[in-house]
Amino acid sequence: MPPLKTILYLFLLSSAVLGSIVYTPLLGILGYVATYNINPVGHWWGSALVDWGIRYSLFLAIATGLGIVFHRSKIKFNRLFESQEILLIIFLGLIWLSIPLGFGFNEAESNAIKMAKVTIILLMASHLITNLKRYETMIWTLIIAGLYLGVEAFSAPAWMFRGGRLNVGVGGSDFGEGNFLGAHFAMLLPFLGVMFLKGGWKSKVICLLPGVFVTNSIILCRSRGIFLAILAGIISAIIFSIRRQRLKIFLGISIAIGGAIFLTDPGFWRRMEHIDADASQIDASTRGRLLAWEAALSMAWDYPLGVGEGNFKTFIGQYNPEMLGRDTHNTFLRCLAELGVQGAFVLFLLIGNAFYMLFKLKKDSKHLPKKREFLWHIYGLKIALIIYIVAGVFITHTYIEEFYWLLMFPVLLKRAVENELKQNRQVLQGIYVRKKINIA
Repeated sequence: MPPLKTILYLFLLSSAVLGSIVYTPLLGILGYVATYNINPVGHWWGSALVDWGIRYSLFLAIATGLGIVFHRSKIKFNRLFESQEILLIIFLGLIWLSIPLGFGFNEAESNAIKMAKVTIILLMASHLITNLKRYETMIWTLIIAGLYLGVEAFSAPAWMFRGGRLNVGVGGSDFGEGNFLGAHFAMLLPFLGVMFLKGGWKSKVICLLPGVFVTNSIILCRSRGIFLAILAGIISAIIFSIRRQRLKIFLGISIAIGGAIFLTDPGFWRRMEHIDADASQIDASTRGRLLAWEAALSMAWDYPLGVGEGNFKTFIGQYNPEMLGRDTHNTFLRCLAELGVQGAFVLFLLIGNAFYMLFKLKKDSKHLPKKREFLWHIYGLKIALIIYIVAGVFITHTYIEEFYWLLMFPVLLKRAVENELKQNRQVLQGIYVRKKINIA
């Protein structure tokens, strides 16, 4: 008989799959996001089910698709594709186009099929999460999954640490290394802050425990790049703070910084001390990263249309034999080297358009009764994007699924705002009609 944890997870998975088809496809999306974060295959209670032929993400994605078909009349959106979704589809096309334009298909390192799957699930999600309640449910799913991963990091055995820092074994395959795990936890901080500051006492109580474990996990990862990304996030949080909420935001940031400092240890600060622009003080890790950036720029100069997705690690050896098999440790240089100037251009369009959409949404949401809630979520997403993008300067998010979820979140908020505006117009029209009837 399978262990109790395995049975419990199988029950939850079955509920999400069946619920997505029978009740609402949103359950499939939430289950997919939780599965992506937690990675059941990496746990003894989840790996046992793989032998039964259960493919978690695939089953949830198929169930979501069936749910959309069965419940299509309940799905509300104005346009089939927003500009951000079109850019994502174009970016996927450029990933596949880079294979013939470059040096062919590298099966061992290719992410083309993965990104096709990611695009499909993102397009389903962006047509399902179309109101404020569903958006907040998504955020709570991320927070709860973050708490689970934070507890795992807190109780991680010694073999998961390397050089005194948490490096492997926690979270999904996209978080398989400490820097990426740190970026994930850092991205959660603005969402936690928003749900804490805007919510009532229940939300505040719920956010406290995930906040502590997420912060502690960032400290365990000891990533200098993530430390710089969080600093950029703090500065941005102050600069873009919501009018009339600035005092609350400043107090929240101050308390969070104080709590984080309390959780740190001398080992964390010793590693942060190595963030230095002085060439004589640069350690081997930083030197290797700079050499990889130099090679990526040289590669892009020689092959402006790109060497093809998945081919950087092979071709870097032509520029520096000692670097063979090394990554760029930079999202944008990896994109430029592999997908060419056209790929980098569209990626920057995706990023720029995300911020532009948030800027417009801030103006549109001012006419809504739920203006306060929307302004908080726009603010939190903006800071989360800044943190993740700055982190992407030091690690490679070019094919990391979570990056594109963040870039699609503005679409979720846009459709939520549009549906809220539409609902308010209908309410006002109903009041107007009733008044005319009464007068008559």
